[in-house]
Amino acid sequence: MVPIYICDDNEMEKKYLEKMIENLILIMGYDMQVVLATVDPEEVILHRQGHLERSVYFFDVDLKNEFYNGFTLAKRIRQIDTRGFLVFVTTHEEMMFETFKYRLEAMSYLIKDDQEKLGQQIRECLEEISSLLKWEKADARSYYTIKSGDSCYHVPMDEILYFETAGEAHRVVLHTKNRLLEFRGDISTLEKEVGEDFLKIHRSYLVRIDKVVGINYSNHTIEMEGGSVCLYSRSKKKMIKQRFDF
Repeated sequence: MVPIYICDDNEMEKKYLEKMIENLILIMGYDMQVVLATVDPEEVILHRQGHLERSVYFFDVDLKNEFYNGFTLAKRIRQIDTRGFLVFVTTHEEMMFETFKYRLEAMSYLIKDDQEKLGQQIRECLEEISSLLKWEKADARSYYTIKSGDSCYHVPMDEILYFETAGEAHRVVLHTKNRLLEFRGDISTLEKEVGEDFLKIHRSYLVRIDKVVGINYSNHTIEMEGGSVCLYSRSKKKMIKQRFDF
């Protein structure tokens, strides 16, 4: 379920937005829910800090608040939810250029003046968000995500040659043709995560099956694309012969 936040200091307009969005969610069957509709920007921040889900935000630009307008609220939210969907709603079309000033990646900018048009714009926003999330979910299996220190890497699965245990306990090295990435992990856990495209040939090696180019049964080694060589366990020899036509 994707949470939706609404912040508009005009009570009537806030209720109108909430009702319109909830009706569209119901009609279109989106996996979304309005979790907070408020006139108070600080309530949005407080509520969002207690949740982890990537969210959608409909913010009125011209909030009458001592500390926040719609843009500064969005800037604060970006610190909490870096990948959230920001949608600004206003009667001032010229204000859309302020998104560049605040360096905000906004999904859309909706004008309140025409309610029929506003409804259509909100429908299009929700439809696009739903499509993007479905695409990301379908595509998520095509990448393996690694967190190493303060960095995060998304490695295409079809580029991975094999995983190998590093010298230290619970450290693994991911091998592609062009780079090595070391991270915290273990081969047994990885075997469950990456699925049937990979084969555990040794307690220290997990290879991608379609990247194997040769097997040396005398030396108990497997050659991968690019020339890398992995050792396989003697106990795996029968299984390997059954799996590969080499």
